[in-house]
Amino acid sequence: MAFALPMHRIPPGATLLAVAKKKRTRVVEPVTLKDRDLLWDYPRLSHLYGLVLMGVSLGLLLLSAVLEATSEDGWSWVWLGVVIGVAGITGLIFLPLLSVWLKRSGLASIRLPDAQQADGGRLLEAGDRDWRRWAVLSSVVIFIAAAFMLLFLVAVLGRGGTAEGVVIGVLAAWGVVTMADGQKIEMTQAEEGRRYWAAGQRPTGAGNRLVFTTRA
Repeated sequence: MAFALPMHRIPPGATLLAVAKKKRTRVVEPVTLKDRDLLWDYPRLSHLYGLVLMGVSLGLLLLSAVLEATSEDGWSWVWLGVVIGVAGITGLIFLPLLSVWLKRSGLASIRLPDAQQADGGRLLEAGDRDWRRWAVLSSVVIFIAAAFMLLFLVAVLGRGGTAEGVVIGVLAAWGVVTMADGQKIEMTQAEEGRRYWAAGQRPTGAGNRLVFTTRA
């Protein structure tokens, strides 16, 4: 005996869609900031980080020139041309690659959906002195790490400018992508009527969590 299915029966796909939509819907509760918490402007933080990366790439160029000048072969314009050429080619190659790869886990803008609304009677924005301290500390740490990577590649690949150009080009491309992400955050702020901040206690550099405030 055949039975007719009722017309109001819910298709299996609709149930799965409802469950998936429910999982994507997440309520972010407001967070209460402490009196010692500092608010770091989030797009400015991304811009500054990009400038630090590009500045470190220039610093590595100077370091490479000093190392080359103290070597047996000495410094030459040919070596400088090789470094700049390899750095340019590497930057052009890694710029689109980093744009795609960093969108998954390495850019500041991907954290915007996780921002919590700042709640507290006293919201203290980071001052110029705090920004300078963070910039100096970040520059030193990144420069030391990049210098060790540069020396390792020079030891493996040898002198000539190729290894130096690769490291410099990757850092420069990373800085450009990071600065472009800061512009994306600024556009998002204008569209949503919010300001995003990295919040953290002194003297922690760039904050421990992401919050937002609404514009009047």
